[in-house]
Amino acid sequence: MTNLWRNLMPLLVTAMCVGSASADDRLSDARAAVAQWVDVERTISREALAWEEKKTLLNDLLAVARAEIKTLKENIAQADKASGMAEARRTELVQKRDNNSELAQKIAAFLIGIEGRLRGVTSRLPKPLSDKLQPLLQRLPSDSHKTGTGIAVRMQTVMAIIAEVQRFDTLVTLGEELRESAPGKTREVRTIHFGLGASYYVAADDSDAGFGRATKEGFAWHSQPELATAIRDAIVLAEGKSREARFLALPVNPKEADK
Repeated sequence: MTNLWRNLMPLLVTAMCVGSASADDRLSDARAAVAQWVDVERTISREALAWEEKKTLLNDLLAVARAEIKTLKENIAQADKASGMAEARRTELVQKRDNNSELAQKIAAFLIGIEGRLRGVTSRLPKPLSDKLQPLLQRLPSDSHKTGTGIAVRMQTVMAIIAEVQRFDTLVTLGEELRESAPGKTREVRTIHFGLGASYYVAADDSDAGFGRATKEGFAWHSQPELATAIRDAIVLAEGKSREARFLALPVNPKEADK
């Protein structure tokens, strides 16, 4: 037994050493495995955190992209609407241009007729009115069919002439003129015009008087000396020098006026 034990002892010691060495190795391996596991978990946590951050960033970028897409769609819709409105406006302007062109032709035709009539009628107007119209009449084209003056300017001139004639026709106008009393002799006379309806004159010494009317040859005076007193009284009333209101016997016979 003793020899057997002695032979077994080295084997047991060797086994225990081997067992002890194996336990240490396993512990080291376990520690290494735990360390690796911890590293893996940390790596996973970092990757997860990084992914969440990237995910948040991607969501933000996606929201921005969607907002930009929405804005672009709205801009495209507005551009389409503006384009449609521009086309409608262009069509409207083209139509207005065509209408204006047609209207301009009608106005031009009207001006050709009215300008000729105005040039022909001025000689038949009383002198105060004729003198006042001269600056306007000089603005009328000499040839209405061939003129470089725009229709707007021509229309303004025509309307100004008509307005001046209408204004004169509503007023009592006093004036002075030179009349031929004898061949080669002239005298100054006072005139009074009741609009375009009736015109009269009287000499300073009441030696001559008469009435005026439009004729085909122009405005003409006709002597009628017996009217001197009545015409003088009318002039005094028109000047406001008499406060006495009374009727005046002055001849007014439109039928005598030449057409």
